[in-house]
Amino acid sequence: MTAWRCSAVPESRRPHRATISLPLGATLSLPLWGRVGWGFCSKLSTINVFAYQHGIYPRSEKVVASTRGLDRGRVDADAVEAAFAEDLAAFVRLQQKSGLDVFSDGLLRWQDIFRPLVEALGAAKPESLVRWFDTNTFFREPELSGALAGVNHAVGLMPDASVPRPRVATLPSPFMFSRAARTDRDRNQLMVDLAGKVLRPVVDAAVAAGCQLVHLEDPWIGYFGIESKDWAPLREALELLHRDLRATLAFHVYFGDAGPHVDQLRRLPVDAIGVDLVETDVNELGSGWDKGLVAGVIDGRSSMLESLENTVEVARHLADTVRPRNLYLSSNCELAFLPTVVAEQKVQRLGEAAKRVKQLVSV
Repeated sequence: MTAWRCSAVPESRRPHRATISLPLGATLSLPLWGRVGWGFCSKLSTINVFAYQHGIYPRSEKVVASTRGLDRGRVDADAVEAAFAEDLAAFVRLQQKSGLDVFSDGLLRWQDIFRPLVEALGAAKPESLVRWFDTNTFFREPELSGALAGVNHAVGLMPDASVPRPRVATLPSPFMFSRAARTDRDRNQLMVDLAGKVLRPVVDAAVAAGCQLVHLEDPWIGYFGIESKDWAPLREALELLHRDLRATLAFHVYFGDAGPHVDQLRRLPVDAIGVDLVETDVNELGSGWDKGLVAGVIDGRSSMLESLENTVEVARHLADTVRPRNLYLSSNCELAFLPTVVAEQKVQRLGEAAKRVKQLVSV
């Protein structure tokens, strides 16, 4: 048996990693350190392959400097707007040149994944800064005690009009939203209310604005887990988002091993399940999926660039074993933790891998 990993990150950095054990003669025509072999029949010929970048993308130094300068009275608002516009244009060009299939605005104006949504609720301004899992970034804890009102505007919540179509909208999952909030309410009821009163109106507006893919981020399940009693209300919340939706709904678990939750995840009323392949053993994913798979093949927490050959092999192995309806290639988490220049290289590598995988489809 030959084992290999989805990205070239040192073992000391990888306590739980995506190990794929492959019978050498059954799936590979050449050793893994050599050229990838194309000489066998792959299930890739029967599925669609897409590539996109979800989540918050890192801001450039110019944007960071201009926003700080505005706070200190050194630059005006026009300079900040110009810096953001340059960042957005650069990110759009990067996605296009990399050959991605669905486009994002990188949530460049979002301070964290919750704040624009909380502002749209007219809720109390969050005060407490909370560490974003085990990263060096922080979010403002949403204050959601008492009755939950619906969103009162969509300003700042939609992808920028300059982003090409089809577009992807990234939002927090209702489960993570309800767990990250400060509240005096039952969290499962809050989860259902967030889905119906907050997320669904935003999702509908996003679809009307050209989003064909809605990506729900849920690192909470990956990092902290989920109790068995919480699955039923989670399904109820997601059904509110999925019912009559004219877009693909993806539910993405990361910052942890999705393996223990695969059976429950596959029962969720969504179109695709996302997994962190840096943390998840691919052999735990099962086979014969009736959903799409968002494969987190790019490591958003490591500055080391993934091997193109190994990334392509990940996709090919997933197609042959998991056999999802559609295969979506993306990063295992948002790229906001990386320097912009590194994030650019990661997106380029994602596009290169997707192009190679699509060539397999056409063979």
